[in-house]
Amino acid sequence: MKKLIILALFASNIFAGTSFWALFSPHQGEEAFNQIYQAIENSKSKVWLTVYSWSDSTVAKNLEVACLSGVDVKVVLHPALRRKSRVIDYATAIEDAGCGVKVSVKNMHEKFSIVDDVWAFNSSANLSGGAKSRYSENFIFNNDTSPEGRLVIKTLNREFKFLWNSSKDLYTNKDAKEENQPALDLVDLTNNPDEQENPSFVSSSMNFKYSEYSKTTKSYKSGRYYRVSSRKVNKKRTWFVRDAMLKLINEAQENILVNVNHLVIEEVSDALIEAVKRGVDVRIVADNQEYKSGTSSKEMVPNFVNDWLELEGNEGKVPPVRIKYYSHAPSPRHWALNHHKYMIFDYNEDDFSKTKLMSGSYNISETAEHSQYDNMFTYSGETFSNLFEDFKGEFDNLWGLNRDENDRPTKEAWDRVAKPYNGRIYLHTKMPVSLTWPEIEEVRSAVYQAAPTFFRDAYRKRDCYFFDIEKQVFSGCPR
Repeated sequence: MKKLIILALFASNIFAGTSFWALFSPHQGEEAFNQIYQAIENSKSKVWLTVYSWSDSTVAKNLEVACLSGVDVKVVLHPALRRKSRVIDYATAIEDAGCGVKVSVKNMHEKFSIVDDVWAFNSSANLSGGAKSRYSENFIFNNDTSPEGRLVIKTLNREFKFLWNSSKDLYTNKDAKEENQPALDLVDLTNNPDEQENPSFVSSSMNFKYSEYSKTTKSYKSGRYYRVSSRKVNKKRTWFVRDAMLKLINEAQENILVNVNHLVIEEVSDALIEAVKRGVDVRIVADNQEYKSGTSSKEMVPNFVNDWLELEGNEGKVPPVRIKYYSHAPSPRHWALNHHKYMIFDYNEDDFSKTKLMSGSYNISETAEHSQYDNMFTYSGETFSNLFEDFKGEFDNLWGLNRDENDRPTKEAWDRVAKPYNGRIYLHTKMPVSLTWPEIEEVRSAVYQAAPTFFRDAYRKRDCYFFDIEKQVFSGCPR
């Protein structure tokens, strides 16, 4: 019966003859999480999972039940989660059921899972309520019915083995401290990134080399079987993910569609400008946090805007950049993130033979490259036409978010971010809107006119909800 359920689930999500399909939060977040729940619930032999942020109790319960049913459940956690009581409760239940939870030596930012070696997902999304219902996220699912699918699952297996073997045990049961989680088979691991079987995959893990600890060391006894150190060439750190991204940008001939949470690597911004110079149509949708009024911050989207405006013939034009705007001072308490991390290259709906999609967990930053584990897959050619169409659809969705037929923000969305309501200016809106750079400047000018002192303390008071114009104070603040 379980096998039939799994097959039915897979069959319902195969489009255009491929074993890959995509879903997007927030509008498909419930469906995406339901597919994860069902895959774990119907697992027969194996569930391996990496986690950066975790508040979804259904995933935790399904993992516990799967383990009690004899499934090999393994979870690698982001280090900060060992201080989260809720996650400790999840991990305790999984370990008490007889399975394993480990803590990564680096920040664990990858978000993927493998089930029974026949199903997997790789995502921008964390296991959180925000990822399901508020943030803009993507999920790429794969049910391993094609050679491409099998290669992706094999690649994720290899990545997970590296992460598992370099992580330490999370002891939630003090009586079990002597029972280390065993190392995973090293046969298909290589310490040479050039020997990777899947050239369409890059991970920041490739920027680290590893060696095995002696069995007598404290690290080995804590479950850390690998020593991890920075990989260097000519005394310089490697940049495997950034360099793969730059290669795709430099090869693009028609268009590049960028949909990102963060862009803070100057070389990537510069490469996008060079693409514009050679006639490539470059467009960017970025998160609210990427808007800055000047170019002195670490964020590179303002630099791209400035450099674009300085190109010959662009003075006075509107830069091809839009911000998912939901806050005058973004705060984690009120985020409606654009949490995507993908680029589409040479999209042509009449001919996908040259189209490429790069997507994964990697924010475009040095942190993603050298301080944590992140990955990106590149999907190329007509085999993935359904992914290209879906990701282009999501790009268009955010490009025109709450904008009207004249490509202007709707009156309701505009009023919510630009105008006072009942004597208040709201720091955050529950109706995010896609704004151009000049539109953001217009919005902030309107807010300043209504409340000249608003921006003086807006960032320091970003956890508050609104500004009382008459009293000149921020209110709705957490206690």
